[in-house]
Amino acid sequence: MSLTDEVKEFARKNRADLVGVASADRFQEAPDGRRPWDLLPDAKSVIVMAKRIPISVVKTIPSPHYNTCCSYLNEQLRVLAYKTALFMEDRGFEALPIDPSISDYARDVEIIREQPAPEIKMLGNFSHRHAAVIAGLGEISVASYVVVPKFGPRVRFVSVISTAPLKPDPRLKEDMKWGLICKPETCRLACVKACPPGALLGDGMVSHFKCRSYRDPKIYNLEYFKEIAKPSYRGISPIRKISILSRTHPTSNIETCGVCIKACPIGITI
Repeated sequence: MSLTDEVKEFARKNRADLVGVASADRFQEAPDGRRPWDLLPDAKSVIVMAKRIPISVVKTIPSPHYNTCCSYLNEQLRVLAYKTALFMEDRGFEALPIDPSISDYARDVEIIREQPAPEIKMLGNFSHRHAAVIAGLGEISVASYVVVPKFGPRVRFVSVISTAPLKPDPRLKEDMKWGLICKPETCRLACVKACPPGALLGDGMVSHFKCRSYRDPKIYNLEYFKEIAKPSYRGISPIRKISILSRTHPTSNIETCGVCIKACPIGITI
């Protein structure tokens, strides 16, 4: 059995519902600082894994059940990525597990405009969504989330970057455009219509400000994002930035919306 088959089997035995592999060179168009080799020198492969969200939980959205489920899945994905990284290390390769969720404070935030309607741009340290597409697991939808054939958007992803030259899986399609799984002409933009704050633009983009401020307008206001975007925070470590900002801008127990994934008809049958 090849190492690629071994690591996939290991991931599935550890309760990954999906696993795919992408070669690092497929990430050439990723933003600076967010390519696999920017995070792990000599990176050659990215292992992308997913766990599904139970349909029974999705049907309750919005609800505390969904909030709890997302938190639980993030913890499970962290454990899965950690175990997979050790699996690769035991076979003589470096492997870096990337957290499935990142604090806003560790992100790069840019204020696109303040008036008449605020708009921002946010970038994390690594895009699990794009990694999932590049690893052949799914495609970006009109709602910007990833949809996979069996579970639709009801999945959460995690990635492990490795120096191992694993065999990559074929992509479902070469571009990042929807159309193979996500067919808006069939569902008539169900996700876009369902979005309470109108944050989904129907072109694969999402208004981060509208999405966040809908969840809690008292916390996710323009001043919150302007604070994160301050030039004085550029260049300092993400962990120090989190430490500074979390003291004055607590965001614990914020509601997770999820109405868009509830509206999506892809993968709703058991």
